[in-house]
Amino acid sequence: MIGASFLYFFLPIFSALYLISPKPVKSRLVLVTGAGLICFADPMGLIAMAVCILSGYLFGVFIYNFRDKSVSKLLLVLEVMINSAVLLLFHRTAYDGSDLLAVLGHRLLLKSAVNVGAAVMPLHSIGYCVDVYRKRYRCEHRFIKVAEYISFFPVFAAGPILRYDKISPQLEERKTDISGIASGIRLIMLGMFKKLFISDTMLELWDDVGGVQISSLPALSAWIGILAFAFFVYFEVSAFSNIGCGIAAIMGFKLPRSFREPYRSHSFSDFCRKFNSTLYRWCKDYIYRSIKHRGSHGISEFFAILLTVLAACMWYGTSLRSVVFAAAMVFMLSIEKLLEKPLKKLPKIVRTLLFVVLLLTILPFMAFSDILDALGYIRAMYGGNQIAADVTSEYLISAYFLFVALCMLISGGVFGYVFKKKMFNNEYLQTIIQPVWVIALLIFCTAFLVSGNESLYRYMF
Repeated sequence: MIGASFLYFFLPIFSALYLISPKPVKSRLVLVTGAGLICFADPMGLIAMAVCILSGYLFGVFIYNFRDKSVSKLLLVLEVMINSAVLLLFHRTAYDGSDLLAVLGHRLLLKSAVNVGAAVMPLHSIGYCVDVYRKRYRCEHRFIKVAEYISFFPVFAAGPILRYDKISPQLEERKTDISGIASGIRLIMLGMFKKLFISDTMLELWDDVGGVQISSLPALSAWIGILAFAFFVYFEVSAFSNIGCGIAAIMGFKLPRSFREPYRSHSFSDFCRKFNSTLYRWCKDYIYRSIKHRGSHGISEFFAILLTVLAACMWYGTSLRSVVFAAAMVFMLSIEKLLEKPLKKLPKIVRTLLFVVLLLTILPFMAFSDILDALGYIRAMYGGNQIAADVTSEYLISAYFLFVALCMLISGGVFGYVFKKKMFNNEYLQTIIQPVWVIALLIFCTAFLVSGNESLYRYMF
């Protein structure tokens, strides 16, 4: 989804074909395009697509037909197991390809493939069947509609995770208009700017810090590095989410917002709600509540939180680091719950700063595959190497200060406030500024793409 061929070849051709196609053809075009993208990345990914679509459609029908019988629960368990297997077998940690099988010394053919959409389609399939089982709506007998929902390609890279009952009316009535197309173009360019200019730069900064041996890493460099990693993760996934929402807007769909300035959170629970909020809602509805309603005691709630956080972290990559980071998150959430009353007495700014420091402290568990490396990095952050700063620290500050400051302003919501509350409330400014900054971003991103910088393609899906 990032490249000159996407911007100047795929996007114009697909948009033109979609807009001129009659309504019955649009669904098939979306389905074929999704299959084409998967096949282009690696044909092996079509297995995941076929399993998710067929299991979602067939089990949805069977569960609905046996809805008042105990066999429906068995069918639902089979559906969850099948799609969970797809997620574990086909999905992997995106930025370095690691996974749990690598820990065991095995690398299957499936795991060496680039499996586009393998993190999204299983969740769509499971969510659809669970809602049918809970009798939230009737099953859909039109195969093409269920297939389009499960394999809705704009959200393949990083969501948002869609709910069938929310997207179903839009699948029936696709309202394409000029304002939607313009909004889609703005979102796409914003996403490409985030990816090319911010995320890739933060990854480069993280790599610069990672090039220093952990045992000789200064504390200041360690904090700069983990801050860069935090910004890289956020802007990476939010960039692809913006691009996905932009493509959908051109198609006449309005998708939910997934990211709401998560680094402004005042607690870990608040962070979970704001960082990829559609994934949070999916995990809460289909995992947490399914376990929590079986018992009201504390152990049941802890177990529900544990599995929910683990599933959410595994969505970003089925690797050991995800499991370890999930354990650290559960620990922080538990401590936060125990100290809920005294923490609420603190000013919000203090709670936010405390949260950011603690989040950055546990983030090395997600950044490193080796737990000992993560512990060594945390030790360096708190001065364990007896080095506060060095020449490398000065270089990092001088070379990346403007980029880090920009990340803070954007993730802190400053730019969003200025644009939405100040500029876009003025119709005259909105009419002039929006086309200007979209064209400026287009020129800027094109210049990046044609520069031949290989680092732009280190993370494709």
